[in-house]
Amino acid sequence: MSTFRLVGVLHLPPLPGAANYGGACVREMAKTAAADAKILEAAGFTDVMVQDASDNPQPSLVGAPTVAALAVVGAAVRAATSLGLGVIVGHNDGAASVAVAHAVGAQFVRVKVLTGVSAGPTGFIQGCSLQVAQMKRLLGSEVEVWADAHEATSASLLGDTPWAAAQAVAFGGANKLIVTRDSGVGDAIDDIARVKAELGAGIDVLVGGRVTAESLPAVLRGADGAILGSVLKTSGGSAPRIDAARADHLGSLYRDSLPR
Repeated sequence: MSTFRLVGVLHLPPLPGAANYGGACVREMAKTAAADAKILEAAGFTDVMVQDASDNPQPSLVGAPTVAALAVVGAAVRAATSLGLGVIVGHNDGAASVAVAHAVGAQFVRVKVLTGVSAGPTGFIQGCSLQVAQMKRLLGSEVEVWADAHEATSASLLGDTPWAAAQAVAFGGANKLIVTRDSGVGDAIDDIARVKAELGAGIDVLVGGRVTAESLPAVLRGADGAILGSVLKTSGGSAPRIDAARADHLGSLYRDSLPR
């Protein structure tokens, strides 16, 4: 049986290269992110992920300033904690995610459209599995690829969730799968059951968002992990911090589920 992965996301402020970048110091962002990662570790989370989530409008592919900033932040988080570390760059910059992950010693990347075609705020988003595979080969990287079979910020144009999951694994080489449903965590868990029935129990499938303290117990029973973002934050806005009390409460639900 695989270990349930409780992943806390650090939504970074607008980074250099973003249209809404306000001139904030990257070194200070890195210090803040490292402090928040320590909160997640103390709360019992298994992993932390860094994301340029506040860059707006968020591009599908990012430029060199954003990659450089994410590397600085990722390195600070890596030095501050022993948690598993993940990286997600832009809306779908899988190659940049691999490059940053390799540079900072991260264990995984999240890629929202690894295979197929989706429609989102930036227009059509094409799968980037070739670019991800080429970057991994170029760097000699063993970083895991966690691919969204269904995600909430774009709509897949081809097939249903089990079909998309099968393509992400067979064609894209995904190591783990992620499912998110705007309609609720219950629907995501139902999708995960369908994916596992189609692909077998050998692939881990996580709920990628919309998880709350109320729904986490169901996710613990019906999925292999949960990626928690806004539910951990003190407030909205472009520079949200991890709330220690919320993190500890969610972490306690996970800890209570572990075998005694």
